[in-house]
Amino acid sequence: MASIIIISNCTNRKRVAGTATLCLPQKPFASLDEMTDEWVGQIRAKGLGTLPAASLYAGRSVQDAKRAAQFVDARLMFASTGLGLIESEYPSPSYNLTVGSENDSIRPKLAKLGAAPSHWWTQLNVRFRSRSPIAELATQPAVELVLIALSANYVDLIRDDLLDLNACSRYKLRIFTSRPGVERLPDDLKPYAMPYDDRLEGSDLAGTRADYPQRALRHFVEHGWTTCSLPDARRAVTVAMSELSFASKVSRRRTSDEEVKSLLAKAWAKHNGSSSRLLRHLRDDVCVSCEQSRFRKLWTELKSEYTARTKA
Repeated sequence: MASIIIISNCTNRKRVAGTATLCLPQKPFASLDEMTDEWVGQIRAKGLGTLPAASLYAGRSVQDAKRAAQFVDARLMFASTGLGLIESEYPSPSYNLTVGSENDSIRPKLAKLGAAPSHWWTQLNVRFRSRSPIAELATQPAVELVLIALSANYVDLIRDDLLDLNACSRYKLRIFTSRPGVERLPDDLKPYAMPYDDRLEGSDLAGTRADYPQRALRHFVEHGWTTCSLPDARRAVTVAMSELSFASKVSRRRTSDEEVKSLLAKAWAKHNGSSSRLLRHLRDDVCVSCEQSRFRKLWTELKSEYTARTKA
């Protein structure tokens, strides 16, 4: 029976309870091999975690990837900066390592070694599984489609893996990413990116930049386009976007951290503390500008305050 594989990026937000979180040591490394060995040694010493990856990673992007996988009975996997390509049920240890722009990003360390994120992906997967795990999966005859929903930073991570795909296997790809993500794809792979654009925000799957790829993926599978050929799938998406309108630009004011936390506190009970709903409230209901990482920091602080009060 032919199968569908969905690959989504991991998230920096993780559900962690009562366990130490692994971090790459803040020290210089002589080579990429040394850096990879240090990290993999920590992972192996830590052992398996208590939560499956699909439960460890938090946020709307994960929820939409899970919904998409359930809708088409797909095998869900995650592209993880710390663990390589993993199954959604893999019992993952808690760790802080990302290819994004956060404080725990590996990009500065890689740059000092003259290495790219894709080199890290290769070295990591060589030690855990195989050099190009996505290419290896896509070449399997039983795999019909590989739906990849990734942020631009994670496109950087897996690009060499995708380049290892032969022409026949590439035809199985459907890539969902932002405009910057498409620009970072090798030219040979750009035709496999589905032509979604900002008009997706005019659909019933509006959201934030961080979850855009997974929302596009969900839109695609829920419209039944997994049965379409590549040209037909691209046409279907183009037509769907033409029937939507670009969302009107909203003028949002800047404000202090204290006011943002006050606004969140006032709406906390109404939205049951949901980070995604509170971010939408902040941006859409009270029209306050708040970048995603800043919001996450303030939301975490407020949640900790509520938790402390509950325990008191």
